[in-house]
Amino acid sequence: HQLRSRHRPVCLSADQIKAQASSHLMSLLPASTIRALGQKEYEKRKQAALEVEAHVRELRDAQQYEKINAIVKHLALELANSAQAHVRKGALHALSGTAIGLRQHAGQMLPQLLPPVLSALSDPDPRVRYTACEALYNIAKVARSSCVAHINEIFDGLFKLSADTDVQVQNGMQLLDRLMKDVVTESEAFDLAAFMPLLGERIYVSNPFSRQFLVGWISTLGSVPDLDLVAHLPVFLDGLFHMLADANREIRTQTFDALNQLLREIGEAEEVDYAPLFHVLVTHCSSRDKFTTLTSLSWLHPLISHAQALMLPFCAPVLNAVLSSLSHPEEELREAAARADTSLRALLHQSNAAQFEMGTVLHALAAHLSSAYVPTLLAALQWVHMLLLKNAASVLELAPQLWPPLFKCLGNPSEEVVRLALEALAKMVDGRDQHSAQHSA
Repeated sequence: HQLRSRHRPVCLSADQIKAQASSHLMSLLPASTIRALGQKEYEKRKQAALEVEAHVRELRDAQQYEKINAIVKHLALELANSAQAHVRKGALHALSGTAIGLRQHAGQMLPQLLPPVLSALSDPDPRVRYTACEALYNIAKVARSSCVAHINEIFDGLFKLSADTDVQVQNGMQLLDRLMKDVVTESEAFDLAAFMPLLGERIYVSNPFSRQFLVGWISTLGSVPDLDLVAHLPVFLDGLFHMLADANREIRTQTFDALNQLLREIGEAEEVDYAPLFHVLVTHCSSRDKFTTLTSLSWLHPLISHAQALMLPFCAPVLNAVLSSLSHPEEELREAAARADTSLRALLHQSNAAQFEMGTVLHALAAHLSSAYVPTLLAALQWVHMLLLKNAASVLELAPQLWPPLFKCLGNPSEEVVRLALEALAKMVDGRDQHSAQHSA
């Protein structure tokens, strides 16, 4: 037979558990301080927070860290979760006071201090959210470099606040944001690789304030010499180009400035993964937004010049984007496309034929040889001439896709188009005849 215990487990009600927690907190802090933390008046709560700070300082000097930990635990579990907003604010004041009282030891208690404060950033009451901003600012001011280990959670909280509609909360967030940027830029322990996925997940946000927030962080990170932001461009470059079409002029300007800064960094970088960058540029070259298209085209010339042979594997889609833009109604866009066209053609002219796929390049050209626009036709014909001069044999092997559009060009109203088409056809016929003669011999 199994022996049964004569003592039944004691089941406490929620009120009894709360009473026990309250009595425990009162054993750690004066009852008057706890009551004052729950007052509606701001000054009373602040005074109580100062008392918490002084008490924590005494405990710190006595090295009674277990008691400090217990205070934080009960503030977080009890007061911070109160149904009354002013009590939640009191808890935040007290947590802030605890960090200040801990001084140089505050960093060690961030795992306990931060969660209730970060949670309060999403509180339904704007005054609580503002108090959370204030508390987090004070904690970060004291803990400083130790906050870097928790930057992802803090950044996530700031991102949520960036879209807050309350003016006071926005002001508090901006002060906190500036402090956290300072903390990150002066830290040698900041892990950019662990941080960037978080930014990448949020880069397609549509809220204008959140967009400004993200662009601000990208610019800040880009200004730090020891951080290789270029290595992480694929994570956020497409999202930045999307922001160029924002209805807000200030956001467009900030995004453009950030992109210019990144382009300079690419030019100075020793190693760049070009494939995703050219993919983004080609995509946005066909944007319906003029400013986005212009910026994308303007990037192509310097990027081609910097990448050189490394961009040859994806020269066909770049060529396609450039030729399409040569006949754009806007002069600025045509000029940007012409610069990219010149640099790309020069690069292919001096490159080894094995470095690019002749078939994909000719396929792109064949499509544009049927264009209704003369500038695009002329550029495509000049490409055909360059490739015939460079490697006629390779062109002739793939010539079937060129014959029909070249013959069609003979009916074009432009004399220059007709002349270039005739010359290209003559070279191709001559090359084919020579090839046939060699084989028959």
